[in-house]
Amino acid sequence: CDWSSDVCSSDLASTAAASRVEVLDFHTDHRCATCLEIERLTKKLLNEQYAKEVKEGKIAFRLINADDKANAAIVKKFFAYGTTLIVYSVKDGRENHVDLTNFAFMNFNKTDKFSARLRQEIDTALKQIQL
Repeated sequence: CDWSSDVCSSDLASTAAASRVEVLDFHTDHRCATCLEIERLTKKLLNEQYAKEVKEGKIAFRLINADDKANAAIVKKFFAYGTTLIVYSVKDGRENHVDLTNFAFMNFNKTDKFSARLRQEIDTALKQIQL
């Protein structure tokens, strides 16, 4: 995946599947170095550890501008009025999400800790949709 688009999966239609995991990275028009590093670390983890799942459409990465009025509904749904990092899963219409924003800001400069926690949450979400 080249991560150049706002939604990254092998097939955009796959994100509408009954069961899926999405990593949602909300941002505002003005992005700080910390926000950019959180995005970089998240993409790096997905690319290195979950390339197969992304290609298969089990995981999607979404970079969402919270300042864009077109994103108002999803911003409201996740209370993401600024930089926010969410691991979101859906199985048979049942939704679950974990807000990692505070953790991400506190650990963006601790790559191993950041990656381990994000991986733990993604793995948990994948298990939930496979039950």
